[in-house]
Amino acid sequence: MKNFYPTYLYVKTHNITGLKYFGKTTGDPFKYRGSGKYWIDHLKIHGNDVSTEIVGLFEDKDECVATALNFSTVNNIVHAVNEDNKKIWANQIIENGIDGGATRYGPHSTETKQKISAAQTGKNISEETKNKIKEARKLQDMSHMKTPKSAEQKKKISKSLTGRKRSPASIFKTAEKLRGRKRPDVAEKLRGKIKTPETIAKMKAAQQNKGPVSKETKQKIKEARSSQSNVFPLGEYLKGKVIVVDKSGNKKSISKEMYYAQTGPKQEWEWVSHKSKEARMRRG
Repeated sequence: MKNFYPTYLYVKTHNITGLKYFGKTTGDPFKYRGSGKYWIDHLKIHGNDVSTEIVGLFEDKDECVATALNFSTVNNIVHAVNEDNKKIWANQIIENGIDGGATRYGPHSTETKQKISAAQTGKNISEETKNKIKEARKLQDMSHMKTPKSAEQKKKISKSLTGRKRSPASIFKTAEKLRGRKRPDVAEKLRGKIKTPETIAKMKAAQQNKGPVSKETKQKIKEARSSQSNVFPLGEYLKGKVIVVDKSGNKKSISKEMYYAQTGPKQEWEWVSHKSKEARMRRG
């Protein structure tokens, strides 16, 4: 913008809906309706019943920019919402007092930052305003998050992805991105959680439907297990114990004394060896 003309910064409030719009104009701010698309569409639906409040008239370009940016930041005009999660301001981008969009100019210059700081120095901020600033900053921190998807949107996405196979390159990229990631919040939720009989049955069915393991997969499992380090070696942990399956098909470890103390036909034993034919029948 080569020439800067005296500019009004104003706030328009819709008298019916309460929606606000922060803008600038070099003309009459009471006659000027505003230029934001969201705001104009709102006026088309609800009518031009608005009241106008003048923030200031500026003849200095830098002062106008500093005031507009400061007002936009403090009031969080892009992301602020009310208790019903509805937008408070109709602005979709930050107002910079020049052309309505500060984002295209990149970060503030050192000079602009100093002017904003000087304009705020010595001002007493009320507790109410401080709380508004805190809420605005919280919303700004969450501005990267998308709005939650509706159930209908989720169904459409699921339908579009059903049957689609990912390429090996895509799978590799995802694996590399997630490798080493820790989720303590998830671990805390799952700690001590007991699986329901229905879940156990589904897990068993999933394992039974798996095909034979290839030699390549077996070799990968062997290599992975060889690199694992146990605090308590498995041999020490199972010393004096036997891995068994009970009548309900559940696997556990018991002492050798308990196992060999059983008498009668093996089919009637409370516990049988997990490698036996009877164990496979109980688990199947």
